Amino acid sequence: MALLAARGPQLMLWSSATLRTFTVCRPDQTAIWHARFHADLVIDTTNGAAKVAALQAIWIVARARQEWGADVATLRLVVAQSGLEREELTTAAIGNGLILDLVVDATANPALSHPENQFIDWWTADLGSLIRNPQGLL
Repeated sequence: MALLAARGPQLMLWSSATLRTFTVCRPDQTAIWHARFHADLVIDTTNGAAKVAALQAIWIVARARQEWGADVATLRLVVAQSGLEREELTTAAIGNGLILDLVVDATANPALSHPENQFIDWWTADLGSLIRNPQGLL
């Protein structure tokens, strides 16, 4: 899988979360998804919120990978919260045809600065803007 991912698209997202909302930004630091957590989810810790935000980011990149027709892709996911369960996120990524490169940046993460009350629906975003190296699609 890693060999295929090396030849596939390289994608990048930033993510962060509060106990009520999550934000996902594309590589140029523009927010592409800011929403409330689903009402059925019980989010009672910042680590839990950050994990669900990371899973949302993995999900949207998996959709993008499918749209492009790539079998496997690499996702560099920059999260704002340390202490996430890397194994669980890696397993979720692999299950979605992604190799995960998880990075923590709690100071320069643009997802942290998105206004709390400005909601953005992911389907309004150009998923092609998530690619860091378009040549990987050749």
